[in-house]
Amino acid sequence: METKKSLGQHFLTNENVAIKIVSLLKDEPIVVEIGGGKGALTKKLIELKKAKIIVVIEIDDDMLRLLKRKFEREGNLHLVKGDGRDIKIRKECVVCGNLPYNTAKVIIRNFIMQYVVIKRMIFMVQKEVADIITAKSGTKNFNKFSVLCQIYFHVKKLFDVKPGSFIPKPKIDSTVVEFKRKNTIPHIDESFFSFLNKLFSHPRKTIKNNLNIELDEGLSKKRPSDLTLDEIQILWSKKWQKR
Repeated sequence: METKKSLGQHFLTNENVAIKIVSLLKDEPIVVEIGGGKGALTKKLIELKKAKIIVVIEIDDDMLRLLKRKFEREGNLHLVKGDGRDIKIRKECVVCGNLPYNTAKVIIRNFIMQYVVIKRMIFMVQKEVADIITAKSGTKNFNKFSVLCQIYFHVKKLFDVKPGSFIPKPKIDSTVVEFKRKNTIPHIDESFFSFLNKLFSHPRKTIKNNLNIELDEGLSKKRPSDLTLDEIQILWSKKWQKR
């Protein structure tokens, strides 16, 4: 079965990597896998008995048929046709998956915004995206996507995966990243995300130039990536909303 470039398909074939990813899960009531593909992770979720209910979301009809043939006898497995970029979760769960490179950030954003029902996520993404997700304030990779990920979740790189673990081989390394929902979630609304877009609209310019508001001298000369999460939230609530 040929891969579909439009879907960014790179199928995991390294069984040891699949075991390593699935072993990170605990005994969960519900695990939702995004992009079942040919079933590498699905198989290990079943074999290692990591969940009472396994839900696999897959957008490709061909892959859905393949998964159905492979796992039709598994009573606790539910196959759902859907797109990780916009599918909604209704019950609290853990989410995992080997995400397509070309849509990984959109998929992650979708699930981050459903943090109320998602307590933990384990995703394999391209290494460059993992660097952004886990970037610290004051580093070149810290941007608005870093903020989005870290405002709701504790994030951590777990391990890298080489191209030879996939068919077809990607040209870059992948990284497995963990998201753990924070115990305390800040009170923010949609205006915060508009503010983030404005704040990071020109990453190399100063905060004052980007926001065009009056700021303390020390703060006004900083660039967006120099701010901590706390400083960003304070700037939004104390300055931006009251401008």
